Amino acid sequence: MSKLKHECGIAGIFAKNKNNNIIEKLIFSISKLQHRGQDSCGIAYIQNEKIKNKTALGLIKDNFSNFKEKSNIAIAHTRYATIGKIDIKNAQPYFFNNVAVCFNGTISANTKYKKILKNAGYAFDTNSDSEIILKWIFFKTNKNPNNWSLDEIRHILNNDFKNKAYSLLILLKDKIFAFKDIYSYRPLIFIETKNEYCIFSEDCATFETPLKKIELKGGQGIELNKNGYILSDPYNSTKSKKCVFEIIYFASKNSNVFNMNVKEKRILLGELLASKDNVDADIVVPVMNSGFWGAYGYSKKRGIKLCFAIKNNKNTLRTFIEKENKRNKTIDEKYKVIKNKVKDKNIIVVDDSIVRGHTVKKITYLLKKNGAKSVHFRLFSPPIINVCNWGVDISSKEELLACKYKSKDNDLIKELKTDSIKYIPYELFCKVFNENQWCHSCFKED
Repeated sequence: MSKLKHECGIAGIFAKNKNNNIIEKLIFSISKLQHRGQDSCGIAYIQNEKIKNKTALGLIKDNFSNFKEKSNIAIAHTRYATIGKIDIKNAQPYFFNNVAVCFNGTISANTKYKKILKNAGYAFDTNSDSEIILKWIFFKTNKNPNNWSLDEIRHILNNDFKNKAYSLLILLKDKIFAFKDIYSYRPLIFIETKNEYCIFSEDCATFETPLKKIELKGGQGIELNKNGYILSDPYNSTKSKKCVFEIIYFASKNSNVFNMNVKEKRILLGELLASKDNVDADIVVPVMNSGFWGAYGYSKKRGIKLCFAIKNNKNTLRTFIEKENKRNKTIDEKYKVIKNKVKDKNIIVVDDSIVRGHTVKKITYLLKKNGAKSVHFRLFSPPIINVCNWGVDISSKEELLACKYKSKDNDLIKELKTDSIKYIPYELFCKVFNENQWCHSCFKED
């Protein structure tokens, strides 16, 4: 069954003074979350107690750099769609009956809800989970959205969308609701500044030093309104399943998510990876950008020089979240090797993970083409051997190189044309990300 899944960026700002325009700040904030999605973007904002909604395909900077509208309440979205059309219909925020929604995650078996809603007379314009969730809330409340309450919507989400992974923003004419799934798969952070109340996927979206910062817990909700904010109780009966890929790859190095500093944890993973490795090498080379701090930790632990031998074209997009027909072209454009830094060198290359292997193959080829003696790949995540149902672009095991060559290291090395490959040992990885609190499903068999 087809599923539309997201690993998106969401942001909302409510001005303490209704005369303050927050649009420029919101554009800044959602731009800081561009790494979470590259397919489409949008802003929903209040003017004269009505919601206006603008969406576009592509990047924020290409669509909103000259956006001159004014509002004191608004939400924004940048989309990463792993399955489903990249078209303007599926761009977010999704708007219906003077309510707008921004969604990061997946509700998985959405056909069940769609069938019930269709039988109740609801029509559908998109194949987006956002549309299903919003119309489900209308269906269950059966009243004017101006009369919705925080706890009422939280109760619907926590009970009807159990075992789902999401963070969600709802914009009404005079308030913003924000909610997190009961397992806390996705990050969601409330920030109070001098003049605003804000809600972001990551705190790197902050535009000034916070007066207060609260990371929402699983099943928790928050309301931003003219009187301040209301924080609900968390959902206490469920163990968290936080997504480890938020720390390994998705989140910005400048963020703190799940009460962890992303940079510090990547350094630690690099150190743990190095602690079980003894291959001889002249230099450690990071794959930019998400591999850098792991490489730094590896280099520091082993005392091998860190060398920036691979230049990263900053104008290219993140290859993991590119569609298949664009991914190889982007990889070709993204990396350039500095020949005099790698010629006649034995090289350890450190990256965050291997999924499909496109990047490893390309970098190995470029390094050897430019005279490297040997190339040894080191990954600071365990082998990815299973699909993800919760919003990461891994839809079939056939995509996964580590699954294809499980227990066949020599065949994997031959496929990638590298001299050796090693992952962080799973038992060391678990010391950082305890399996009782983090989702490890992509590292384990069904």
